[in-house]
Amino acid sequence: MLFIKLAFISRKVIFFLYFCKQLQLIIMQNISISIDINNLHKLIPKNRDIFVIIDNNLKEYMPLFKEYRTIGIETSEEYKDYSTIERIISILLAKGADRKSFIVGVGGGITTDMAGFAASIYKRGIEFGFVPTTLLAMCDAAIGGKNGVNFGGFKNMIGTITQPQWVFISPEFLKSLPSREFKAGAAEALKTFMIYDREEYSKAVELFGNIERGGKEYLALESTQEQLLHTIKACSGYKAAVVERDMYEHGERRLLNLGHTFAHAIESCCNNAGTFEIMHGEAVAIGLVCAAELSQRLGIAPNGFAERVAQDIASCGLPTTMAGLPVTKELIVKAITKDKKVENHGIHLILPKEIGHVEDRTVPLESIETLVNI
Repeated sequence: MLFIKLAFISRKVIFFLYFCKQLQLIIMQNISISIDINNLHKLIPKNRDIFVIIDNNLKEYMPLFKEYRTIGIETSEEYKDYSTIERIISILLAKGADRKSFIVGVGGGITTDMAGFAASIYKRGIEFGFVPTTLLAMCDAAIGGKNGVNFGGFKNMIGTITQPQWVFISPEFLKSLPSREFKAGAAEALKTFMIYDREEYSKAVELFGNIERGGKEYLALESTQEQLLHTIKACSGYKAAVVERDMYEHGERRLLNLGHTFAHAIESCCNNAGTFEIMHGEAVAIGLVCAAELSQRLGIAPNGFAERVAQDIASCGLPTTMAGLPVTKELIVKAITKDKKVENHGIHLILPKEIGHVEDRTVPLESIETLVNI
């Protein structure tokens, strides 16, 4: 009798494991990666009203969406606020978008953030998909379901967690991407691998360093494109798997905030000073160095670790300090205390112990001023 019960339980366990595996495949399948941009049209639903929210700077890709109704938006941190969302919703209403309509967000992280947010609140939510056109969006911003806008100068203070129906990634978009924007995306890839994968981190540092030194000609090489495709797949795969396990950021997903507490503080300071010159990925690069330095000061990371991280990031053409920015220690501390991750007079900080291993530490807010080193 006991054997029969054990056999029955075993079958249930096997079925459960099989179901989990199938569920993982389904979730991962909503990310489509293709060299051929035209494969995008296979994902866009038929017989539905399609509204394409697209970065106004992407005029060369407008013909891809000529059969759909488009809403062009300005894309900078200055315009990433609720007034832009109100404009999008007003246009959707004027053009008769209903609950069966489908939104496609085309552009970088700012575009996908705003398109996803507008879709998730319009008529209590309509379905949407993303076509990220920057490396940063392909590796991070377009994946995971976080959608939102800035408020009062603070980063992403209003938003939702709503998953897109699909994300279509094509490295072809990167060929026309300005060098500075490409490098900003490299910072997010380095962040992901710094959390999870020492080997991929080393490969990425070498790849982005070679691209920085070799320029557009090196980027256009077939071998470089293959390496870049591998990096995007690996990075987006890690992000999707984390989101699957912890969609609403109650645990593991917090790890993806490595460097972002400092980065958001830097961006908020710049925004409040009336300058929008720093890109998100550049702020993340500086934030990674800040996190490494703090980890080293707390004895979590070994001596010399922060210097290594700074050298790796600099080799990829990214900034590593706040020099020249309208930032002071007092402003950074004030911005950190307004961060979404503040709970019970403490803030969750993700700190690297080594490449491929990070820790979630709660630091009392009263200690932040003594720990921040600018």
